[in-house]
Amino acid sequence: MEGGFESELLRRLPLGQAALRVCGYALEPGMLTDVFERHRGRCYQDILTFENLVSLIVNALTVHGGSGHQAFVEAAHAGQLPVAEQNIYGKLARMPVALSMALLSAGTTRLRRILPNGYQVVSPPACLSGFKVVAFDGKKIKNAAKRLKVLRGLPGKLLGGKLLVALDVANGLALGMNADLDGERNDVPLVPGLVDQVRTLVSEPVLWVADRQFGNLTVPAVLAAREGDRFLVRASKTLGLNVDPSRSAATWTDDQGRTVTQEWGWIGAEADSRRRRVRQITLHRSDGEAIRLLTDLVDASCYPAGDLLGTYLQRWGIERVFQEVTEVFNLQTLIGSSPPAMIFQSALCFLLYNMIQVVRAHLAQEQGRSAAEISSEKLFWDVREQLTAWKNLGNAEIVARALALDSGDPAATQAAMRLWLQKMLGGCWKAKYLKAPRKKSTAATVPRSKVPNGHGGHTSSWRVIQAAKAARLEGQRS
Repeated sequence: MEGGFESELLRRLPLGQAALRVCGYALEPGMLTDVFERHRGRCYQDILTFENLVSLIVNALTVHGGSGHQAFVEAAHAGQLPVAEQNIYGKLARMPVALSMALLSAGTTRLRRILPNGYQVVSPPACLSGFKVVAFDGKKIKNAAKRLKVLRGLPGKLLGGKLLVALDVANGLALGMNADLDGERNDVPLVPGLVDQVRTLVSEPVLWVADRQFGNLTVPAVLAAREGDRFLVRASKTLGLNVDPSRSAATWTDDQGRTVTQEWGWIGAEADSRRRRVRQITLHRSDGEAIRLLTDLVDASCYPAGDLLGTYLQRWGIERVFQEVTEVFNLQTLIGSSPPAMIFQSALCFLLYNMIQVVRAHLAQEQGRSAAEISSEKLFWDVREQLTAWKNLGNAEIVARALALDSGDPAATQAAMRLWLQKMLGGCWKAKYLKAPRKKSTAATVPRSKVPNGHGGHTSSWRVIQAAKAARLEGQRS
């Protein structure tokens, strides 16, 4: 490598070097060009290329704490900003939603290839070994800035968009997302698009796991549409079970002293085309609430109820992902003020989360530890520190050439990439990367019905913008 100083600098920054290499692999220029051309719609690139834009936003999220302005000013000072800063915000505001979704799917597809062989954060029960367990849930992009003229002075908080995200429960990667510009949009209409995305990425049968807002008649039909796919969904309060009188219910007590009931029957009326035969597993909690799970895995001997209850509890992992993406990977600091910009940033935040999961996976393998013991947040702290040191001390062009990945570089192959990560991360372990021991909360629990109502009013910034456009057009007509 050119320059002894840069060689020594990179040697002392193994986490930063690994993060740069993983990022370069996931966001390979050829892939970015292909994704842009296939999903750009009416969007185009000229002086500011899609690759430049992605690099600027990733730099803002990783080095500048989510501040786009700081990243853009620094790039301009270094002569690496080919357009005025306001043009970048304009480009983000016109970013097609389909392009943001495709970027996450394509980048994650590449990242899955360089995970350690057989890597799992959570091991599914043996009875589900033939399935890819995928959980999904919705997320609102909150705390949108009121910088746009039509948003200034509005009371309450603004929502920037709606996301529906799928999580591979076993390896902890966000597989893809479906998005809508309207933050008030219901999650259910986004399910078919997300399911289609995941099915293009996952060839094996999928066990779909979802919470009760998806426990209606429509969603299970979508989830089970592909041959071999099955569902495990919590039933909504309004969805009842037409019990099969020919099959007796079973009741027992689990190892925590809770009552579990298992029944068979149908959801939907006989004349309804969405009618399905299901097994209902009901867990009676100590607080009086009953959790009703519906599944089309009706064979209790092959798929024990306890295993399915445990699998449903793993759905909570997607809530932890949302929290990390928001708080650790800077989705709470929104760079753009328009919904398309916020959705684009969300896609990159989920990609950064996935990249750190790949680094964590190899680090865990080299240490002989479970990845669940290692904190993604603490890893990302060190990655940020090392990337900042590299940015301030290193020669960007020399280091970029050293870490470049192209079709002629053997490190670009999947096997070589995995070996490189194992070698690089083998000697950079620090005890501080371990998660803090879980502490039992001593705070008094307030019943949901007695929690005082605050001033939590919100509205969708997209709806405000569209209403302003409609009013302007109406004024022009009159």
